[in-house]
Amino acid sequence: LEGMDRGRYAGPVGWFDTRDDGEFAIALRCAELSGARARLFAGAGIVRGSLPETELEETR
Repeated sequence: LEGMDRGRYAGPVGWFDTRDDGEFAIALRCAELSGARARLFAGAGIVRGSLPETELEETR
């Protein structure tokens, strides 16, 4: 379907501090770095209840 190999697909992105507070999310294939170059990716998950307007807004 996608026409490309996903390679490394997902990983946690977030922060935590010395008070054991933190916040994390899963980054899904947002960039691929090679030396001084970066390839950026964006996308949206479309399901039965998806609204096109809100899916587009998530990529901004």
